[in-house]
Amino acid sequence: MTLLTYPLFSSAALAAVMVVAPTIGAAPPALATAPALAVGAADEWMWAADRTGGWSSDHVMVKLVAGARISIDVNHVVTVTQPNGLRDAALTKVLTQIGATSATRASTVGFSDAARATALGLDRWQTISVPLGTATPALIARLQAARGTIEIAELDVIGGIASDAPAPNDPYYTQCWGLENTGQIVNGLSGLPGADIHARAAWHVSTGSASTVIAVMDSGITEHVDFAPRMIAGWNVPAGTTDIADQCSDHGTHVAGIAAASGNNGVAIAGLDWQARIMPVVVLSGCTGFSSWLADGLVWATDHGADIINMSLQYSVGTQYLRDAVTYSIGGGALLVASSGNTGLGGVAWPARWAEVLAVGSLDALDSPAGSTAIGPEVDMAAPGVSILSCVGTESVELKSGTSMAAPFATGTLSLMHAVAPNASPTQLIELLVQSCTDVSNAGFDERTGWGRIDSGVAVRLARTAAGVGDLNKDGVINGIDLGELLGRWGTSGYDCDADLDDDGIVGGGDLG
Repeated sequence: MTLLTYPLFSSAALAAVMVVAPTIGAAPPALATAPALAVGAADEWMWAADRTGGWSSDHVMVKLVAGARISIDVNHVVTVTQPNGLRDAALTKVLTQIGATSATRASTVGFSDAARATALGLDRWQTISVPLGTATPALIARLQAARGTIEIAELDVIGGIASDAPAPNDPYYTQCWGLENTGQIVNGLSGLPGADIHARAAWHVSTGSASTVIAVMDSGITEHVDFAPRMIAGWNVPAGTTDIADQCSDHGTHVAGIAAASGNNGVAIAGLDWQARIMPVVVLSGCTGFSSWLADGLVWATDHGADIINMSLQYSVGTQYLRDAVTYSIGGGALLVASSGNTGLGGVAWPARWAEVLAVGSLDALDSPAGSTAIGPEVDMAAPGVSILSCVGTESVELKSGTSMAAPFATGTLSLMHAVAPNASPTQLIELLVQSCTDVSNAGFDERTGWGRIDSGVAVRLARTAAGVGDLNKDGVINGIDLGELLGRWGTSGYDCDADLDDDGIVGGGDLG
């Protein structure tokens, strides 16, 4: 598969040849009809092929009707069989004329829950390979007409990181205004004291748990000293290997650091969760990638035990294949977080646009929405996203901006919440996170910041209360064992002090009442 990197183009052209996936349970979408184009013709539709914001010209994605089959042998002889066993001559002719070279199962990672995959039809998706330069939008229109064999035909759209250009680096934790905003000057801007996520209040209750797994869908992760010991096995979807090296200016490394760099260790910065394990899943080649790669990454991460999945990525169209993978992950118990996108008035990008995915917008140090943060009714909340200091390389730190940086603040907070309430459902944790939010632009909901700025301190305390205040060993029962735990922590408290039930900084008599 060939992938080129070009400037992002308007989604209007792509919207002309595709409609977004429907809500779960709705009938499959009918793709808008593209102009009748000659294969390989140079025309107005081809300018967006094989570039960021566009689509692949060397393959398309199809979801077969149950029982249908498409096979293409080594000599490129096409055989299409309908569910009734009869040959589909019309579709065979289309694929032969177009020069289709192979038809393979779309998923490159398999499914640990075959029943859920079958129920969603994920196992019926195929990738049809065609010559590079094929006018795939026109091909989609022809394939969509094959209703007896093909349920859905769609382009494999190309997205990428949701980050602006990097800024000069600064190695000091005091520059991490998103965690604690004292009004410090960061990248030339003096902040608004208190306009942060109140991380120190969260750390007083918990700095995380090694039982939580955060999967980072991104460009890869470099083994930075501030979290390398907690990295676990990952997967590179485009390469089909375990090579998880960061391929895009340390974008994935930066994201991972915000969510889960170690704290209070005298190294680099502090992330939100200091204990969680980090699962790197590469879904980009360089800084861009097909949405099908993200879909396969979601399935792989879910099947390998990810609790929370961060997607600091944006795509201009939501494909049904990706939507099916999102549903598969949700069904597997994963929490999905995505950047809302650096698309401004262009609306919330996918996958954040789907209701099942937590959409996070970006704020600056003055508590104002970032100029490029996506605007739309799908935005759930906002977090710091301008001039955010985090990890790059193996030992360094750097400032980066974008909704890519905002999403991992939500991911890290959810990870801390999961640590104190491991038996809470993903839906419960998200509801509590929403409750924690502080209004920014307007009272109540607005389309730039959703329900407001995340307050990690409030969110973690809400999760602790929901799990049962006083259940210190997290076994679901408050009894003498928990009393023993409390007495064992008697005295002044600092980090990880969930025994300080009245939050006065001391484990004492007040916590017994």
